[in-house]
Amino acid sequence: MRLLQTAVCFLLVALSAMTFAADERKAVFDLTTGDAKRIETHVIGAIKDLSDYYAKEGSDFKAVVVISGDAYKFFIDDLERSPYKDDTDLKAVRAKLKPMLEELHVKYGVRFDLCGQGMKMRNIHPDTVFPFVNTDKSKYVYLINWQNAGYAYIPVS
Repeated sequence: MRLLQTAVCFLLVALSAMTFAADERKAVFDLTTGDAKRIETHVIGAIKDLSDYYAKEGSDFKAVVVISGDAYKFFIDDLERSPYKDDTDLKAVRAKLKPMLEELHVKYGVRFDLCGQGMKMRNIHPDTVFPFVNTDKSKYVYLINWQNAGYAYIPVS
């Protein structure tokens, strides 16, 4: 009898875990564009819309943004110590984007992963990026890991 109770309990836990996993939607955004408007619409706006949509459907939405290419510049916190220090247009755009990106991280739980290999090639020091950005792996490692974890791939170039 004890064995039957244990088996039933295990089955219920397994079914609960499967139900919980089915109520989760996940996406990894491969961000390479240097166009701030595209970031606003195709990343920030899209993540908010998807989060709202899936919440109405009864599902959780998790998002990760993997950053490389021309998108690096939008994730620099200390522009004066970066290769982008002379980009006057960037200062105004970054001032607008930074609170939006912080909101994604804090309110929506979005993770930001910036390609560490590209940072080295561009002489971007890890301590100059926003504090909520991870920089410990290459773009390819991040993308492979997230896709193998079940995240749908969404390119934003």
